[in-house]
Amino acid sequence: MPEAAPDFRSFPPPWNYLVPIGRKLLIWGIFFLVLYLLRHFLPLIFLTFVFAYIAEHGVQGLAHRIRSRKARTAIVFLLMISVIGLVVTYLGPELKNQAADFLKTAPDYLHEVDRIVEEQRKTQPWVGEILGDRKAKDLLGDLLGIHGQTSVEAAPPPGEPLPSLLPEQSGTETLRKLFSIFKNAVGLTTAFLLALLFAFLIVRDLPRISRGVVALKGTKLRFLYDEVANSVFRFGLVLGRFLEAQLVIALVNTALTTIGMTALGIRPLAFLAGVVFLCSFIPVAGVFISTVPICLVALKISGFSLVLWVILMVTLVHMVEAYVLNPMIMGHHLKLNPVLVLAVLIVGHELFGLWGLLLGVPTVTYFFTHAIQEDPPPPKILAPPR
Repeated sequence: MPEAAPDFRSFPPPWNYLVPIGRKLLIWGIFFLVLYLLRHFLPLIFLTFVFAYIAEHGVQGLAHRIRSRKARTAIVFLLMISVIGLVVTYLGPELKNQAADFLKTAPDYLHEVDRIVEEQRKTQPWVGEILGDRKAKDLLGDLLGIHGQTSVEAAPPPGEPLPSLLPEQSGTETLRKLFSIFKNAVGLTTAFLLALLFAFLIVRDLPRISRGVVALKGTKLRFLYDEVANSVFRFGLVLGRFLEAQLVIALVNTALTTIGMTALGIRPLAFLAGVVFLCSFIPVAGVFISTVPICLVALKISGFSLVLWVILMVTLVHMVEAYVLNPMIMGHHLKLNPVLVLAVLIVGHELFGLWGLLLGVPTVTYFFTHAIQEDPPPPKILAPPR
């Protein structure tokens, strides 16, 4: 039997509250130090969590039809792999081609924006006062946070590629960059496949893994278990619910926006729909980011009037999201004030980049709903064994 934890309340003041605080800080300091040391594996850990969370829902849904957990896990992962394979096989090449075409014609869009802005400067003096001599490249650079890499020179004529922001490179440097791109692609693919494998193994043996984790309560590591286990589990639950809700919202947003773009005659559909889908995982700010390329394409196709139709279409789609999808899908436990969400996204992106955008909102949600409130009873999965 492990030794009972010391009762810090019996310590004389001020140690009766300083010692527990120091103990908590030490435990969580060790926890975050481990996360920092594993920072290069965070994409793999995150993907594994996402796949495992989605698959566990499927496995639980088949429990009333198939008794064997291993069989249910195999069925769910075969279905997931089939869906991913179909998307990569049929949509992957089209997305790649449309993305390449969009980047190739990007100077045309920038040139069109510069032309319209120049016309407005002549008729509306306040436009010049606000924008000054800034060009489309400068505004786009500010929007994407690429400072010091854009200039105020005129956009290149339509059809010509954007000027290179890099100096002339030797053959060796070019080969080195190509090898780096190849290595990154291989690393991403490997992480994706490993995440699927790890998620399969975790979901298949989840009851046994849960019993092993709970068994730590009967060891000398009980102090770590009592401090960390419940909080990590609840944060994982909040993060999983957030990603699950955002996935449904992203699919509905993408479908409605694609229908709207089809009605307005905007192409390329696959690439723009892909941008909308990815940006849907960024609350509030995602709608503005995903609307920019659609508006650029609309401006090139039919001028400012089509841009207004695009803005109207996107507004209607996100009214459906705000007043129908969010209350129904997000639920009360994940709703935050939009101003707070924007602040979290700005601070999260500034401090942690992409991870701040992905994890900032669920992290703040967790702290508001769990960490700063009195702890409810622990979930069943973390209850001590009898």
